[in-house]
Amino acid sequence: MLKETLASNLGAKLMALSMALALWLFATGKYTGELACMVPLEVSFPQEYTLLNQSTNTVYIRLKGPKSSIDYVSGLVGERKITARCSVYIEDKESQDVIEELVILDKRSFNLPTEVNLDFVRPNRIKISLVKRETKTLTVELQKRGEPTPGYMTSGEFFFPFEVQVVGPANVLKDATTIKTLPINISNITPDQNRTFPWQVPLEQRVTITSGDKVITAPVECEGVINVWFDIVEELVNKEFEKTRVKLLEPPGFPYKVELKQKFINLKIKGPKSTLDKLGPPDVYIDVSELKPPGPYKQPIICKLPPMVELDSPLPEMQLDITAEKGAKK
Repeated sequence: MLKETLASNLGAKLMALSMALALWLFATGKYTGELACMVPLEVSFPQEYTLLNQSTNTVYIRLKGPKSSIDYVSGLVGERKITARCSVYIEDKESQDVIEELVILDKRSFNLPTEVNLDFVRPNRIKISLVKRETKTLTVELQKRGEPTPGYMTSGEFFFPFEVQVVGPANVLKDATTIKTLPINISNITPDQNRTFPWQVPLEQRVTITSGDKVITAPVECEGVINVWFDIVEELVNKEFEKTRVKLLEPPGFPYKVELKQKFINLKIKGPKSTLDKLGPPDVYIDVSELKPPGPYKQPIICKLPPMVELDSPLPEMQLDITAEKGAKK
């Protein structure tokens, strides 16, 4: 009787089973989903340490779960609200300046809804290095970029404070002596742009040291800004005057005859370009007013120059002879 019941309408029953299976497969495909994406890695650690290195900043994950939940998570990923999180603990390691840990990621490392499964994560092992923090006073070093307007130059600079307190990794700070400002752009500035009020320049939040043949850069924390003043002046240029006559400075009625061994010299001076462009041969002379026979003498050459102009090199001393004028009493 049972056998007859099962055998009856077998084709219809197989067709119903096939339809049920198809409906189940359709529902499964419709109501489940997958998502593959990259998410940022966040590392937490005790505040008396700082992060020296981590093997990666992002991880690749593949998720599965109800389609509505996957769609929701996809939106959170786009808003960077899904992250991988791991923590480093230092129990029994407080005496170590550097701590190195290998952290394994699993579903508990991600802020995912319960119904979403973590199917795959790469990498799932993260190497993390922590270093103990310390405070140290470092000297400030200015960084400049660019040049003033053509024809001008920086003749001086002043900044304050000269030293700042920096918090950072102890293993790097022990060899650090300076911290740099962010680059200051002085391109095309002129004396008219000299500032009554200072430039306020932030500091780089890092220090760099050289250890052997390696250059090591580490992040640091340093508050405040550096006040900087620049003195912008005309650029100094050189100008030559060849065969400039050497004159004699004599008082009225000077009774002696002076003969120079060399009557002309080459003169090289330097000063602001706008001044030198207008400058003719300067006065060059020797003061003989206090000299008396017999000679010879070796006297310095005097050169009269306008303000902001100076000799490019010292002038030599000049040899001269001095004798009584003809007809004068000896």
